[in-house]
Amino acid sequence: MIQNQPNANFARTAIYGTAVRYLVFFSGKLLLFISTAVLARLLTKDDFGVVGFAITTINFLDVMSNLGIGPALIYYPESDKTSSTAFWANLIISFGIFGIAWLIAPLAALYFRDPRAVDVIRILSLTYPISSISGTYATLLSKKLSFNRTFLPEFLRAMTKGLSSIAFAYAGLGAWSLIIGQICGEAVATIVYWFSLPWRPAFIMEVTTIKKLLDYGLKYVSADIISIVLLNLDYLLVGRFLGVEALGVYTLAFRLPDLIVLQFARSLSSVIFPIYSKMRGIPNGMAKGFFLTTRYISLITVPLGLGLALIAKPFTQIVFTDKWIEAVPAIQGIAIYSMLLSLSYNAGGAYKASGRPQINTWTGLSRLILLFPSLWWAVAVAKSIVAVSWVHVSVALAGTLLNMYVAARMLELPFRDMGKAVFPALLSGALMAGAVFGFLVSVQNFGAWVQLIGGVVIGGVTYAASLWFFQPDVISDAVQILRETLKKG
Repeated sequence: MIQNQPNANFARTAIYGTAVRYLVFFSGKLLLFISTAVLARLLTKDDFGVVGFAITTINFLDVMSNLGIGPALIYYPESDKTSSTAFWANLIISFGIFGIAWLIAPLAALYFRDPRAVDVIRILSLTYPISSISGTYATLLSKKLSFNRTFLPEFLRAMTKGLSSIAFAYAGLGAWSLIIGQICGEAVATIVYWFSLPWRPAFIMEVTTIKKLLDYGLKYVSADIISIVLLNLDYLLVGRFLGVEALGVYTLAFRLPDLIVLQFARSLSSVIFPIYSKMRGIPNGMAKGFFLTTRYISLITVPLGLGLALIAKPFTQIVFTDKWIEAVPAIQGIAIYSMLLSLSYNAGGAYKASGRPQINTWTGLSRLILLFPSLWWAVAVAKSIVAVSWVHVSVALAGTLLNMYVAARMLELPFRDMGKAVFPALLSGALMAGAVFGFLVSVQNFGAWVQLIGGVVIGGVTYAASLWFFQPDVISDAVQILRETLKKG
């Protein structure tokens, strides 16, 4: 399958970089997940919901966080003039967003019908000027493919956020413990990122360079606007129509699938873009790389998504306690949604590296046209966060098929090859799901620990055995690439 040295190098670099990025992410998110489990016992649904107001509002402002300057910095050849200009531009933009957040906070409180939203939005917006410094450094490390050097700042960000949130929650600060923890985490990460590179920004901010960065970046922002709306529209509608406690439950329900499934795909996406950018000159290189990344993403995210949907109930009972049992059906739907969405995440990297990030805008807009009326029905008619989660599933399926088709056409890759790429994971995942479901039915009268541990073991063994039996070539290719990757590392 890997037919030449550039593509072999691509696979090794992609897997090595993704492994490091996911290790960075997962180790940090594992700490945050542990802290979430603790906070779920200390805080109420109302506390999580109030913070959800702030996070939802801030997320919508993220579209302006750097006006696409970060991706543009990766796309264009590296120079001190370009990097310094990007640094100062990001800093100015971040203070502008901070000011906008203060102005719109009262409007957000009116929308959510809760005056508590004003203060939490304003204080959380402090993360923008703090994180703008670390953002440029993280982008430069990605451009250099120095993914391993992002481990320490990201790990310390998560650790600081989790520990400080728990400490403030024990002190009785309620929802504020999550807000202050977020700010503390950003501050620590920024300090560590500053020392992660010897580079320091010069006092350079050229208008021509800004225009060049924005020329590319604003194309990216148009897609980012759609992405932000797609990722936060559900929170916006749930908070408005179903209330603060429903938003709290929904926020918690989203954390587990996001941790286990979606963030793996995002980690790979952040690696793929700079690698694709370096491969533009290799004949057919991006097409082969796209096939490989689609295959290996599916091999990981399909069993994770299906498995999580099946064991959501015992997991919730053990980790979050029965207080959050109503989140289980939502977790199941979101797990399937995350699995489907992950299959097309690397398409965005291919669009951007090809100099056509606007394709992300059009495919995202297509999803949004389907999503908005569907979510409106879920909150206004069905009035259920479970309906919201399964609306996401149906729209993600349509959006994933569209993204894979468009990317295949752009890269001149037969669309049937996309089916070949995901078939091993889908077949083995279906067999795994059948085995786990049968086991859970047979032990439904046993305790949650038996269901959770047994389901994980049976699912893992069944998935690996079916892959080995039906697709031994896939296993052999993966093992070969992993060995070469470990040598590289």
